[in-house]
Amino acid sequence: MAVILVAAILGTAHLVQQRRQMAWHAAEQSLESAAVAVENAFDRQMLQVDGALASFPMLFDIAQISPNQSESAGRLLRGLSFQTMAFRDLLLVGQDGTIIASTRPTGSRRVLPREIAMPGRAPTKLIGPLRNTITGDWSLYVARTISGWNGIVPVAEIPLATLMNLLAETGVGPDTRIFLERPDRQIVAAWPYDETLIGRHGVSGWPEQFSNGKAFAQEAKNGDATLKVVRTSLYGNIQVVLSASSANFLADWRVDRDRTILATTIALLLLLAFSGAVFLVIHQRERVDAERRRSAAVLDNAIEAMSDGFVMWDENDCLVTCNQHYRDAYTLSARFMTKGAYFEDIIRGGAELGQYPQAAGNIEGFVKDIIAWHRGGSGSIERLLPDGRWLLITERRTADGGIVGIRTDITALKAAQTELAAANERANEAADEAQQQNAALLEQEGRIRFLAHHDDLTGLQNRLAFRGQIAQALLRTRSAHEPVALLFLDLDRFKDVNDTLGHPVGDMLLLSVAERLLACVENKECVARLGGDEFAVLSIDQRQPQQAEALAARIIYALSQPYFVRERTISISTSIGIAMAKSPDIDADLLLKQADLALYQAKAQGRGVSCVFTTEMDEKLHARLAMEEDLRKAIDERQFNLSYQPVYELKSHKLCGAEALLRWHHPVYGLVAPAQFVPLAEETRLIVEIGAWVMRQACADAVRFPDLLRIAINLSPVQLLYGDAVATVRAVLKESGIDPARLEFEITETALLANDNRTLETLRSLKGLGVRIVLDDFGTGYSSLSHLRIVPLDKIKIDRSFVHDMTTRADCKAIVASIAALATELGMTTTAEGIETMDQLDAVHRAGCTQAQGYLLGRPQPLERAEFAMQISPVWNSGEHSPGRDFSWAGDS
Repeated sequence: MAVILVAAILGTAHLVQQRRQMAWHAAEQSLESAAVAVENAFDRQMLQVDGALASFPMLFDIAQISPNQSESAGRLLRGLSFQTMAFRDLLLVGQDGTIIASTRPTGSRRVLPREIAMPGRAPTKLIGPLRNTITGDWSLYVARTISGWNGIVPVAEIPLATLMNLLAETGVGPDTRIFLERPDRQIVAAWPYDETLIGRHGVSGWPEQFSNGKAFAQEAKNGDATLKVVRTSLYGNIQVVLSASSANFLADWRVDRDRTILATTIALLLLLAFSGAVFLVIHQRERVDAERRRSAAVLDNAIEAMSDGFVMWDENDCLVTCNQHYRDAYTLSARFMTKGAYFEDIIRGGAELGQYPQAAGNIEGFVKDIIAWHRGGSGSIERLLPDGRWLLITERRTADGGIVGIRTDITALKAAQTELAAANERANEAADEAQQQNAALLEQEGRIRFLAHHDDLTGLQNRLAFRGQIAQALLRTRSAHEPVALLFLDLDRFKDVNDTLGHPVGDMLLLSVAERLLACVENKECVARLGGDEFAVLSIDQRQPQQAEALAARIIYALSQPYFVRERTISISTSIGIAMAKSPDIDADLLLKQADLALYQAKAQGRGVSCVFTTEMDEKLHARLAMEEDLRKAIDERQFNLSYQPVYELKSHKLCGAEALLRWHHPVYGLVAPAQFVPLAEETRLIVEIGAWVMRQACADAVRFPDLLRIAINLSPVQLLYGDAVATVRAVLKESGIDPARLEFEITETALLANDNRTLETLRSLKGLGVRIVLDDFGTGYSSLSHLRIVPLDKIKIDRSFVHDMTTRADCKAIVASIAALATELGMTTTAEGIETMDQLDAVHRAGCTQAQGYLLGRPQPLERAEFAMQISPVWNSGEHSPGRDFSWAGDS
């Protein structure tokens, strides 16, 4: 019995130890199988993400978008769909870690570490764990270096919680823990998911050398042992670690141990207990075998559950395993896909059956190229299948020398790329056309912007821009106490140049003047052309007004030197008015007005001089401003009225019309002479409103006195340039109902010089309304015979200066006679102005004038008191004549 007892004890101890080893071995196999499944799941996710990043260059090339175009790249990324992949966001990251584009609106609000964009030895690298500053989640970043992208790296963000949940779905046991670790034991992620472990380093105690994928034991401080399996992923800097505590996987063994001991004890008492113990051992063996079969089934199910084709080759290029999706992708080659078959035999067999359209005509060359690419174990290619489908082939070499591959159906993506390429071509054509239109618009806009602030001819600042510069200079003056002086220039006798040599020569002369002005100043931005022959210069210096006067002297000297324009020598001079900003309340407009007044004073003193604005001029300016205010009030309060001066036919002595003359009855100063307020009204453009009132009042008077054949109304050049004279006349004719032929509009040659084309068009439109056009004061100023040819004139009024001297100067008499004869030849009438004596009346009649007007025949009076209510002037009715004069012509009819 002792022998039996010793044998039983020894047998029991041996049996217990054997069962422990069996349980341990079963746990190792289960843990190793689970590690394979988890690693495959991890590699599959990484390969899918890597494949997506690898397709970026092709996608951006097709879309013709540069990766540094943030908005366009963001729209392209948001348009991609990789629904089977684990990443949360796709990013384009610059060399400094800035996010250029993202699939999420909030993606570009953060900055990633610079190491993400730094190139590595491999094209793909994994960075992390890093915490997302927007969501607060821990993530792993997959970065792939793209050649030719100038340091811009496509990156996929994979939330660790999502990744670990996917890995846990491979069928690991509930007591098994999963870790993703770096080679230096830094924990990247753990399952069950625990953020407190992320970034920490695992406990020490690992063996210095261990086999990849083989389980090993590690002793814990509490004496417990932990079984671990470490597998290096395809991305070598990430290891998949599975661990199980012996307290869990030996729990059944401990129960079994206790039972065995109990059974042995009972067996010593009862041999029947021994039989039960044997039966229990057999039963436990069956459980271990079932667990082994379950682990193998879990791995097979994980591979078959993949949405893409999966294949694994060993280090000798023999087929290890593949799923049904892989066989379905290569239907013609499927018959050759047996475990252990060589890669080359499968490819050659499929090529001979037509599996690869690219191999037609050169199967051996195709097989050679495919094998060379395959053995490289890195990269992705696209392949067209006989049924028209496209596959994205991605392969990676494992640590043991084998190769795993993924086959993704990208037929839909290729079709989308084809459509995108066609749409992109159409968009490019539209973009080219839009670019041409935009270029033209930009050029036109630039020209308009330049002309808004610069003179079109000289390129200098215009009045608007210069006024703004004056205002800025005045602001600086108040703070820095730097005196500002404004020089207002007007070219002397420039109109003579335009009239005699033509506007092209005048324009070239203005260009030369602008060049000399710029040469006289240091700051070229202080010179402006205000219009016509008017220029201005801004002088800022502590030594004022001495500096401004010295500058004016230099300008006068420089501009008075002869000019050589189109082989002609031209000499002009300039007059300059200088105004100083002495008080802080002066503004740009007031400074311009003061300089203008000083310029008038300079012209009054003689040509080619300068004049500084003084207090007396300021008083004149205030008086001028007061008159301007009174003038505006006069319009509102209707302080104007009309007086009429008669015009008689010289041949019949009969009244043929009257000239309407504007009169202003000031409530304080009484009657104001037109010479005092008309120039101011023209300068302020109030003459436009006043002139419209004159037209309405004159027409209303003409309706009241139907016997008055014609009424002449003066038109200011300002009305022609800035007012709508045609619309005003048309409205007045419609309101009054007067015959247009009864109206005469008198213009001066100054109006014709201001803007020939616009003025001529306005005069022709007035002529089209049926009114008559009269040229006033002909023979003085800038008289040009060309005006008689191009302007639609009905009458010429000879200036009073010629009429006054006709009786004493033969040249004046000849000029009047010539003008009258010329007008007769052109079918125009002539009116002699300023008739004050009978001798003058006799002289203009003999010279051939057709009409006469002057104090001798009638002074201007209101229509109700006018003496010309009679059809014959009292001059003829009285029979008065100068001694020695024969007035027998007075009776001619």
